[in-house]
Amino acid sequence: MKKSVKAKTSRTSEPELFIGYLWGEPQDGKSHFIVNRVDEELEITAAMPQYLSSNPQCDLLQQHKIAPKNRSIGKQKTGKDSPHIRFANAECDDDLIEFVRSFGPVVSKTWEMLPFPPLHGPWIPGDPVPQNLMRVRQDLEELRREQRIYKAALGLVNELARKENEFDFDYAKNMICEIARGVRDWPRQWNREKRAQDRNPLWRVRTDSIRKITALANSGRDLLLPPQLDARIVICELVNVFPSLAFPNPTEMHSYIRFGIRPLLYSILKREFLQPRDVGVCANTHCRAFFEVERASQRFCDEVCSRQHRQREYWKGHGKTARRKRLGAQSKRRNVKLPRPTSPGRAI
Repeated sequence: MKKSVKAKTSRTSEPELFIGYLWGEPQDGKSHFIVNRVDEELEITAAMPQYLSSNPQCDLLQQHKIAPKNRSIGKQKTGKDSPHIRFANAECDDDLIEFVRSFGPVVSKTWEMLPFPPLHGPWIPGDPVPQNLMRVRQDLEELRREQRIYKAALGLVNELARKENEFDFDYAKNMICEIARGVRDWPRQWNREKRAQDRNPLWRVRTDSIRKITALANSGRDLLLPPQLDARIVICELVNVFPSLAFPNPTEMHSYIRFGIRPLLYSILKREFLQPRDVGVCANTHCRAFFEVERASQRFCDEVCSRQHRQREYWKGHGKTARRKRLGAQSKRRNVKLPRPTSPGRAI
């Protein structure tokens, strides 16, 4: 019996190889990548992934998988922790930079391996494994554009999950127009990546796809075909740009996302399209953020939005009456005649 316990302990003490889609690992045991803003660019430094952790915080697909399970009792109705929800909901540069700090660049301009740091003496087993560092540059304007494309695409997927009679054609058309404006730059990015690594990138953007999305953005409503058809075509064209591939080793796997984690984001979008996971849009018109639905009939992303919406609805229905009563009471107080003051020494 003791022998089996010892054997189990020796097995668990050795790090297990975890194969995931990691763009990189934080440097020197930090929890996030090092991101520095240089004018309108982000400089991201990280270590090449060694795949020795079974639950890395920077693994986008792993975090997407476990996000619904990690909601504590005190965090109910906050289904905005999943990485793709965070990216779609980003409202400013600080949100986007925080996302990049957590998971890596979305699409980078450059990629380079930094010189290996000199070792101070021979490496001894048990010492920290030396890290190979890499550095990339992410253009902020490209990052903002990619966020707008993804937000519009997730909006389309969410609209397609509705019942046929609830589908909002005008909203879907606006989202298609946003996507069409953004993806025009994808062929240039593909050529840039090809020049940088001297071979064709593994993601495939076709001129016909760009033309098709642009044509659908400029077209009107077809009287014979279902109104959802245009949205379905656009989503299919987007996710097919980033195919699901199998790789024989971690090095070749990493080459797919070396210039950014965009293929991983669109792999999640593909899952949401084929197998919807109940993503909703907050019914608070001042919010409209995406969130993962936790219970049936949930309409708001959190209690704050729910309370604000109820307050607005109350004042919309009862505000005029309450305001009229308040103004009437103020008017009465102003019109009350005060008693005339008596002069000193005058008998009352």
